[in-house]
Amino acid sequence: MKNRNEKNVDWNKQIIDTINALTLIADEHNIPRDTAADALKDAIIRAYTKEYPETELEVLIDLDNKRLAINKLFKVVETKDEINDYAEITEEYAKKHDSNLKIGDFYKEAVHLSELSKLSLGLHLSQMFKHNVTSQSNKQVYSQWKPRIGEVVYAEVEKVDNKSGVATVNLENTFGFVGRQETIPGEILIPGQKYNFFVKDVKEQTKGWPIILSRADAGLVRYLLTLNIPEIQEKIIEIKDIARIAGFKTKLSVISHQVSVEPAGTIIGPRGARIKTIQEQIHGEHIEVIEYTEDLKRYIVNVCAPAEIVGFAIKEPATPEERREITLVARSDKLALLIGRRGSNVRLISEMLKSNIEINSVEEAHEANLQYQRVDTQSFRQQPFNRAYRKYHNGSDVLNQYNRSYNKRNKSGNSVSNVAITNNSEVIKKTKDSVLQDFKDLNRDDLLKELDATKSIPDNIDNDDNEEGFQE
Repeated sequence: MKNRNEKNVDWNKQIIDTINALTLIADEHNIPRDTAADALKDAIIRAYTKEYPETELEVLIDLDNKRLAINKLFKVVETKDEINDYAEITEEYAKKHDSNLKIGDFYKEAVHLSELSKLSLGLHLSQMFKHNVTSQSNKQVYSQWKPRIGEVVYAEVEKVDNKSGVATVNLENTFGFVGRQETIPGEILIPGQKYNFFVKDVKEQTKGWPIILSRADAGLVRYLLTLNIPEIQEKIIEIKDIARIAGFKTKLSVISHQVSVEPAGTIIGPRGARIKTIQEQIHGEHIEVIEYTEDLKRYIVNVCAPAEIVGFAIKEPATPEERREITLVARSDKLALLIGRRGSNVRLISEMLKSNIEINSVEEAHEANLQYQRVDTQSFRQQPFNRAYRKYHNGSDVLNQYNRSYNKRNKSGNSVSNVAITNNSEVIKKTKDSVLQDFKDLNRDDLLKELDATKSIPDNIDNDDNEEGFQE
């Protein structure tokens, strides 16, 4: 009798230890304790019924009082010759233990933990419990992180698998992973260091970590631009389109909602200082900023830059599900720059224009009798400069009042001569330098050199014979 009581005490201790371990696992995985208890119930039932498939089991777990009860359920049936010993019991036998039982009720027979201590059953129980806990934990993570897709997190790299290239990232209450294809080529993630990661996807799965992080997504560059450029934060400058091939180039188009702010130059910064700050955070990747315009024809030219094209043909889609098709025509010596290494530049152009792109040389277009819209790229680039020049060259701007010939009367009745104006050469020089600085922001280096050499503004610069930049 004494040995039996000691054995019971041992099993009771094991139950308490199991309950304590259960609560600890629940806290570590940041899942509700009741959810962990349900996972243990399901694991016990599945493990037991795998050994005894016809048995119906009832599991009761009381976390507060640290109790665990397992019962086999037998259905009370009429006395008959053949019954299922694993699922049924006769009414006569049932009433010997509980006189209140009747046909159709369930008779409960306690299962001792010693039955669960068998090696095969214990192995099934352990595997199924781990599977259930992981599944419940992932469901919890999924509900918490699914709304955060598209955000950027600053987190520490836990470890990197040298064989697969997968990096594990510590997200405090869970983990995320970065596959090899989501890393920047050439960049080595160092365990223990923190990086910015784009939350690309959160999968609803029963094993593994469901949070997929990325350092190769264009969303990361958009976030870094917004973080480092105040004009973007204040919505003065807007990023319209962005495309990226990680490790090669990011191309983006921007537009300014304030006339006095030139978008591309503002983002690049003096001598590229602003854009370099962002490049340093993405392993020195090249970032190309272009001006956005609603005019599709002009936008095509901007997106293709710095490669030059001589024309293009646009085929609009027949249905909303299809993509627009654009054929770009370029001189043979410009095709390599337009296509890019392994077609990388064409891929960026396609993403920016949201169109399928085909490249033809002038000779190929001629042989195919392709009807395409010709474009004077240089004339297109002239447009922003001309608009800026006209802003300074009409009305009462200071540059205009010193350049034009006129005679006015001063208060004493004497005329103001050109000689008097010439004496203000220092003022003129200072004024012109300020205007030239604005022109530099427009990246018109060839025209600026000419202006700086002559210290005057050509009279014919405002003549824009080809305002639209197209030749029929």
